[in-house]
Amino acid sequence: MIVGKLMRFARLDHFFTGVSVPVAALRTEADCGVGEFADLPKLGDWCASTGLEIIQVLPVNDTGANSSPYSALSAYALHPLYLRLTDLPGADRYASRILAFGDSARRREAQSAGHFSHAEVLSFKLEIAERVFADNAAAFRADADFISWLATNPWVRAYGAFVALKHERGGAAWASWGEMANPAEKDISSYWKDHETECLGAAWIQYHLERQLSLASRSLQKMGVFLKGDVPILMSRESADVWASRRYFDLDALAGAPPDMFSPKGQNWGFPVYDWESLRADGHAWWKDRLLQAGKFFHALRVDHVLGFFRIWRIPRNEVTGLLGHFSPSAGMDAEDLRKLGFDTGRIRWLTLPHITGKELETALGSDAPRIARAYLSRIGSEDMYNLSEAFDSEAALLALGDPPAVKDFLISRHADRTLLVDGRGTFFPSWYIDMTKGFLSLSDGEKSMLKELLSRRRGESEQIWESRGRSLLSMLRDTTDMLVCAEDLGDVPAVVPKVLADLEILGLRILRWSREYGKTAPGTRAPFVPPASYPRLSVCTPSVHDTSTLRGWWEEDQEERETYYRFLGEPGACPPKMTRGLQERIVSQCLAAGSLVCMFQIQDIMDLDAELWSPDPRMDRINVPGTVNDQNWTWRMPLGMEALAKRDGLAATVRALVAPRRERENT
Repeated sequence: MIVGKLMRFARLDHFFTGVSVPVAALRTEADCGVGEFADLPKLGDWCASTGLEIIQVLPVNDTGANSSPYSALSAYALHPLYLRLTDLPGADRYASRILAFGDSARRREAQSAGHFSHAEVLSFKLEIAERVFADNAAAFRADADFISWLATNPWVRAYGAFVALKHERGGAAWASWGEMANPAEKDISSYWKDHETECLGAAWIQYHLERQLSLASRSLQKMGVFLKGDVPILMSRESADVWASRRYFDLDALAGAPPDMFSPKGQNWGFPVYDWESLRADGHAWWKDRLLQAGKFFHALRVDHVLGFFRIWRIPRNEVTGLLGHFSPSAGMDAEDLRKLGFDTGRIRWLTLPHITGKELETALGSDAPRIARAYLSRIGSEDMYNLSEAFDSEAALLALGDPPAVKDFLISRHADRTLLVDGRGTFFPSWYIDMTKGFLSLSDGEKSMLKELLSRRRGESEQIWESRGRSLLSMLRDTTDMLVCAEDLGDVPAVVPKVLADLEILGLRILRWSREYGKTAPGTRAPFVPPASYPRLSVCTPSVHDTSTLRGWWEEDQEERETYYRFLGEPGACPPKMTRGLQERIVSQCLAAGSLVCMFQIQDIMDLDAELWSPDPRMDRINVPGTVNDQNWTWRMPLGMEALAKRDGLAATVRALVAPRRERENT
């Protein structure tokens, strides 16, 4: 039976320190090729012995075959990857197969620099779990605890039907499911009734995942160690929630991030945006249920991309990069606003559509220019001037062309050359690189000034909209749960965000290498670091996160960065090109002295306090490289098991000595 509610997170009456680790990365003698929920108490034992009080994990929602934990197939379901097979009732007959698979998985890991095969492990676990259910289906269907759990978890109906349909349709996208592509609630109930065994099998796996995670979190609680979860703000288009609760999502747009120094074309995450009006009309019941579900297991919660509660970077559905997105909601402009600046219909068209001259075409494409003009462009009257034809006016359409790369690159670059973007309601927004567009550069100085002044006013109005929305949604979130709420507030952060977070006592995030005094240095020079001691109390301090290199990796990948930081530390002499144990300890100590109430370290940075545990190449210790797809992302595992880690007395003593002063500091 799954036991009751977790206790509330301890009052923030002292400075807390914790460790971040993907569940999959845990290694114990009992695991089956990947870390499991049942492994968490062993990490908790070690944390309690060293003074660490928080274990933070990446999202644990079901993502299916996608190894990214931020591509959830369900807002509620847990990932079968983390199931301890040997703890399932009736699994004894498969014990030898489970043991053999674990042994072979470890051998394969050794050949892949300590990374596990997500697809292989998941496939095996699902096979065994489904066999166990099939062997004992009659008994499990009569299990009173399971029946009670089904009745108190209504989300599992849609999830179970979704999993069964996905399997029945060979993994095909739900859009191809015919009459079940856009089901009403009665359609889902009818499917469950007609395919009860298949649907119950998926639900039974979730029942045991909840049992195992609940037992682990309560074991940690008894040790005085708190479990911190992570809630991805967005859902995969292929999720059970988008499939069954379509009204809460806007499938005409995709979410992402605007261009920055790391991603000059922005980011397109491929996730649908929310229809916040539909969510609000239902009292945000979907979000509240999601938070209550997380509250079954976690004492604290990291809210991924909290900026999305204020505004999201909304990208048209057929765009591939984030270049032509805009913040939503925003105070845009209408045609009348532009006419008041002196722009008639023709000039508005000039500002909103890319215009390509015949000379540009010939210069870029030579003798191929006439063919390209006929195939993909629309001539403007009798002028030697063209727009992209409507059928080819998107990045997706242009990338799909069978033409040489030079042709596609040229057309895509022209496609992005828009001064203003216009949505389906005739509202205009500035493009991100507005100052560099042909339309803007063609304006007179007076027109540029007037347009900029209007955009500045609209930005001010937008910030008021963002503050109102963020405050409302985050108040709902905070008031729904008694978990300690922490926010991932990275990116292009409007001034209203830290204000709202502080007012609601939600902890923000400070990453050592990115906490800089931007705007206080000359162009082309590196901004100075903010001293961690001056970080706000209501924040979480960390030297690295899953989307960055480790502390040691950061030190060794960028000479100018490490030399800038070395001077910031006030260290004498030449900056060492490689991390040293003493330097690792010095930077960890600086983080621990931060003004932040919570200080978190990736487990790789903790283990690097013991030079004997250093991997040959710190780049292999990275959890994820954003914008890349490969077998190493999200599949890193600890180089040693928890049993071996517990015997590293020197490391434990080092961590204990470093953490103790922080824990004993007065929280004034």
